[in-house]
Amino acid sequence: MKFSVAHVNGDQGRCIQMKLDGPVTVREAILASPLPQLFPYLDLDSHRTGIYGRLCSPDTPVNEGDRVEIYLPAARKGSEDDDDGE
Repeated sequence: MKFSVAHVNGDQGRCIQMKLDGPVTVREAILASPLPQLFPYLDLDSHRTGIYGRLCSPDTPVNEGDRVEIYLPAARKGSEDDDDGE
């Protein structure tokens, strides 16, 4: 089965074409890719995963042609204009 595995962090990103015998889960696809070595901070227990921009569990099956994605946590910086209830 052919699919891709992608991750972006600022100006660094990779989209790697993969070919594995199925069935494969999102977790298995990411772990079989070079992404964990390229981005050692990736942690499937704390980072969200998805397929084509739709969030899914790491146990979701991957289909032929899918783009598996692993996302960074959203970082939010507060500003003086934020309403903090005071």
